[in-house]
Amino acid sequence: IMSCCRLMAAVLFLFCSMPLFAQRQDILLNDNWKFRFSHQVQKGSEIRVDLPHTWNAQDALSGKIDYKRGIGNYEKKLFIRPEWQGKRLFLRFEGVNSIADVFINRRHIGEHRGGYGAFVFEITGEVNYGKENSILVRVNNGEQLDVMPLVGDFNFYGGIYRDVHLWVKNPLYIPLRGVILTAKAAEGQAEVNCRVTVANKTEEPIQAVLKVRLTDPDGNRSETSGIISIQAQRCQNVELRVPVSQPRLWSDETPNLYQAAVELFYKNEMVDQVLSKYGLRTIEITPQKGFLLNGKPIKLRGGCLHHVGGIMGAASYPKAEERRIRLLKECGYNAIRSSHNPASEALLNAC
Repeated sequence: IMSCCRLMAAVLFLFCSMPLFAQRQDILLNDNWKFRFSHQVQKGSEIRVDLPHTWNAQDALSGKIDYKRGIGNYEKKLFIRPEWQGKRLFLRFEGVNSIADVFINRRHIGEHRGGYGAFVFEITGEVNYGKENSILVRVNNGEQLDVMPLVGDFNFYGGIYRDVHLWVKNPLYIPLRGVILTAKAAEGQAEVNCRVTVANKTEEPIQAVLKVRLTDPDGNRSETSGIISIQAQRCQNVELRVPVSQPRLWSDETPNLYQAAVELFYKNEMVDQVLSKYGLRTIEITPQKGFLLNGKPIKLRGGCLHHVGGIMGAASYPKAEERRIRLLKECGYNAIRSSHNPASEALLNAC
């Protein structure tokens, strides 16, 4: 968010990831995991769970300070299709609290420390094609002196409490967080700046075409394109600007959403595409008028919203987040502070 006193109005984006199409595949891996604590070594002690999941949904709400903090193990069998050979395979975790060690076929491929941000591991060279493979995630919510937060008036839930995805991509692709949208607006005109990162994981330099298409709520389109050259085994950034005439601004009462399609072409064939929804809105803060949304003074009424959801603990479900936001809006909220950590994509999409 760009704002400062007497600064010209800047356009903000509500950037919500949407399902990915075209040549990349986005496969949700939430179903049918086996869970057990590390102290449960007896054969058959695991139970079936579906994600999102936390093992503290019951004990953390009992009022006791000795709710379970330790190591839980999640394991899933995944069939890797033979036609995926030559693609790039990634596991994306949207949130695991608070330390996650990931194993493929019992081989450790990486550790992530921190419970509230998404992370990705590439598994291309670790899987067996045409066979079932094992995914094991060892999760630890015990106290760690180098992992924030250390203390607080909230519970430290353990588990894989947000979605898990398998991404299947071409060797030429747009990586995670590879699209950043910013813009400026004045007098009924906006210019959207789209910064895109493109990865070339082939052994040859490649020249590709990148296209950006913006569609307003009425179906009107603005688009631009550019040529990008990428060396072998490298990433390249490119910026494209798209003018938008008479932009349809977002507000809490008129939540107009645009769609951006970022498309990557090689030899006239689309090899990757990222679709996203966002809202254009102008923000200005002045000593005289205070906070201005789309040029009009507005008071922000809201509060802090922690990522937990009552009896579901930290598990984030889209329908539950939609219900929570709907109830808060009915109570008069028009603003939320996400405390004390990044909110889930499900909650951002609901907003």
